[in-house]
Amino acid sequence: MDEIIKNKIRDFLKEFKEIASRGRGIDVIPRSENNEHLAQLGLTKKNRNEEIMMLSIADYCKGPEPDKDKPGDVWIFGKQIGSKEVYIKLKIAQAGEEKIAKCISFHVANFPLCYPYKENRKGGDDK
Repeated sequence: MDEIIKNKIRDFLKEFKEIASRGRGIDVIPRSENNEHLAQLGLTKKNRNEEIMMLSIADYCKGPEPDKDKPGDVWIFGKQIGSKEVYIKLKIAQAGEEKIAKCISFHVANFPLCYPYKENRKGGDDK
């Protein structure tokens, strides 16, 4: 069962990154919390996008879960950036015929995150 879930995570990340690498990049929801935390983390928008593009199975927390606000599923990841744990919520959204790589949340975590596959990280085989 773990391998099936890992394959779903791997497939999501691969598709998300492929979409983000084309044309419009990562569409970040302009929430004040997201912007405030960028400064708190000492990151630029470019740094944030680089951090997202480096996500791997080891950074997975949970998902897919139905999006509460719009059709589709969201995926939750986390990452240690400096001394802070960062909560990252991603989605592949449909806009007409086009797929969009969306970052719904990118901020310091409000609670400790769980990483079910963190212990399996073995240098690059988990992307």
